[in-house]
Amino acid sequence: TRILLNSNIANSSGTLGHYLHDQFYISNGVQAVVPEAKGGNAPRGLMGGSGYLPRFRNLKTKEKNFIRGYATDLNTGGTPDPKYFGTWGAELQKQLEEHRGAAFGTTIMGEVLPRFENYVKIDPKVTDKWGIPVLNFHCRYSDNEFNMAKDAVATISNICNDAGFQVLHGNDKMFPPGHSIHELGTCRMGDDPKKSVLNKWNQSHDIKNLFVVDGSSFVTGGAQNPTLTILALTMRASEYLAEQLRKGDL
Repeated sequence: TRILLNSNIANSSGTLGHYLHDQFYISNGVQAVVPEAKGGNAPRGLMGGSGYLPRFRNLKTKEKNFIRGYATDLNTGGTPDPKYFGTWGAELQKQLEEHRGAAFGTTIMGEVLPRFENYVKIDPKVTDKWGIPVLNFHCRYSDNEFNMAKDAVATISNICNDAGFQVLHGNDKMFPPGHSIHELGTCRMGDDPKKSVLNKWNQSHDIKNLFVVDGSSFVTGGAQNPTLTILALTMRASEYLAEQLRKGDL
């Protein structure tokens, strides 16, 4: 997107640079303790390692105050943060020893809606070390993301309680946009040249021999890491490009 904006090409739709999105992250959204693992009794296989809870919201039933959904990483085998015990001194030391290796934390990853008002543009003053203008990022999370974050913490806390775990802490504060390093959109694909930069083959609507195969082509990002999808789209676009070359259409 930065190259295209600096070159002033492939933007007849006026959407180039817009619809920036990523995934929001919440670190330690819920921290809980497995009672059976307290007191140094964490059996092999119960604690240690990690897990993944895939998206389950808005698949069959629909939520009232947000669309799309979130996923959760589970990181087990840790010791709770001391600040969650509300004590100090010898008692705090005792609690930490009792809970050592018995806790797990969650990293919550939520889908961010692509919106026109979240965008990048060329900085009129700042350049990189090669003298090429850099991008300015303009991005804010919406009520959809904030409501999703609250639901994630409340629901995961309920799951932990139902499973017999002791919930120590809940936090629905999202990191600022960009923390996930999963910047997507800004050069979106679509069937309508008036509303998108690329077609379904990642080919520019305006310039036939221009293909864009990074995450900027995404129309939406989901809640999961986008890397494998970027690779799949790249392979798909490459096969199409090769076929077009064989036909002499490029």
